[in-house]
Amino acid sequence: MTAVEQKKARPKKKSRSGRWLTSFSGILASVATIVAAGASVLAAHQTGRVNQLTIVVRQQQQQLRQAHRQAASQPGRSNTGSGSSASQGALPAGGIYLSATQPTVNEADLSTGSQIMSAKAYPDSNTFYCFGPQGNGQPDVAFDVAGHSRFKAEVGIPDNTSNATSLDETVIFANQAGVQLIKPIIVSLGHPAAVALNISGVTQIEVSCTGTSTQDQQPDNSNVLTLGDAFVS
Repeated sequence: MTAVEQKKARPKKKSRSGRWLTSFSGILASVATIVAAGASVLAAHQTGRVNQLTIVVRQQQQQLRQAHRQAASQPGRSNTGSGSSASQGALPAGGIYLSATQPTVNEADLSTGSQIMSAKAYPDSNTFYCFGPQGNGQPDVAFDVAGHSRFKAEVGIPDNTSNATSLDETVIFANQAGVQLIKPIIVSLGHPAAVALNISGVTQIEVSCTGTSTQDQQPDNSNVLTLGDAFVS
């Protein structure tokens, strides 16, 4: 073989720069693959997170809609009441607590606010002293109830009343003419009474109270009486 033929038969060697470019291209391809994989993982994570948040938002929206439906299905309390949130129940449509009104007669230091009777709270209450018969013929308290047909209240002595363990209080409910709407009721500490009256045609409801000591049957008119959550509708 001639020298010319041997030279042609020798394999060509790649230059260093060619090998470097090949290696660099491979590295770039590997990096691109890794970046793409990382981006896919991140995108999947973000998608899962978004899906979770979407589920939470939908659940909260459903809860809010349910709460609104429940609130809309219950008659609201009077906006002019005492503002307490511990009501014993929603008022009937058109109802109003007497604690949200001004009495037409107040001969017994009437006050309003929450009271507890027999371990039960009555946030919208009227409380006044059992002063007994008034010399001027007036009841202890009276309220304008014109236009209403129903009166309800839990009548009794507040649990925190002192010196009332041997006390009976006789309560009379009457109309504007003094005609009794119900037989007198008797309450004592720890023993309130539920009162429900038909007040159709009544323009003013009058309440009078007389206290009696159970020990000696003598008058005891120095304690209080509560009309718990009294309302008309």
